[in-house]
Amino acid sequence: MEQSKLSPSRLFNTSIISVKKDDIEEKYMYGYHTLQNLTAGLSEKEAHDALNNAVSKDKNHEENISLGLICVILTEPLNATKSYRDLTLVTRDGLSCVLVHLSQLVLDKWLKLQDIARSQLMWLLRELIRNAVTGVDSLCWNVMRHAAGGDISQKNIALIESLLEIFIENRIWLDKFPLLLASVVYTYLRLIEDHSSPGLSSLRQKEVIFIISLIREKFLECLVIGRDLVRLLQNVARIPEFELLWRDLLHNPKSLNSSFTGVQQILQTRTSRRFLQSRLTPDMEHKLVFLTSSVRFGNHKRYQDWFQRQYLATAEAQTLRSDLIRFIVGVIHPTN
Repeated sequence: MEQSKLSPSRLFNTSIISVKKDDIEEKYMYGYHTLQNLTAGLSEKEAHDALNNAVSKDKNHEENISLGLICVILTEPLNATKSYRDLTLVTRDGLSCVLVHLSQLVLDKWLKLQDIARSQLMWLLRELIRNAVTGVDSLCWNVMRHAAGGDISQKNIALIESLLEIFIENRIWLDKFPLLLASVVYTYLRLIEDHSSPGLSSLRQKEVIFIISLIREKFLECLVIGRDLVRLLQNVARIPEFELLWRDLLHNPKSLNSSFTGVQQILQTRTSRRFLQSRLTPDMEHKLVFLTSSVRFGNHKRYQDWFQRQYLATAEAQTLRSDLIRFIVGVIHPTN
């Protein structure tokens, strides 16, 4: 099993100022080099035996080998399939440890990941879903948080489209996770609003068709969203497919579900903080929580200006303002 030497910059974007690696980076580097030293020069069978012997020693060895294999998957596309197979063969906990580390990577290091690592992470997400690994729905939710509203940059659109394709391909799997399904509806209803330019018409049409099918076929599951569902549907009401949905909501509610009585029923359910949180990226959330809870009175202007430049500088980013306000009112200061 031959591995090329891993430079830290192949997994994470680094700069001159960030020379010092943090604990997460150190763990991946250590795991990668452990894997490399263990399997260098061995045949496939010998490498597999060596990996099994190593992970059977204790939990630390299993974690190191798992991190090393994740590292290969994220940085070496040509070795990804074999490394994923090795990962499934040596795991002792159904990949739950792997999912914990991947979620940590997504929540804490997404912005530092190299483009190839992000692309490979989406490949890995597909494989985990295809194999129905327990707990991968939580990883999906964490990745989906990075599909930012008010952002039509190439990278963000690529992520939005990639996630959409994964959910479309794995619709039967998605149906088994009602909360994730509702989160997908909530997220893409919000994103459709941003995708009105001619260049995004193909993506928008795919989003509309998929979300309409989810709402119509899984209406009860979507009701868990609560009153925010009405607000989001109002924002896209002029799109023909949603206009037809609105007619049914108002004039023929039983066609959506026999127990559904009308819009008033949706308005009686408060939208969970989880949904409000989902429309901010983890980085936005951390910055906003810091700004609202740790900045002394009188010093807010400087931080607000920075936040404005960072997240609200473009015309399309203005749709993000309502997400930020709802997060502050509904999550940070819910008593308002």
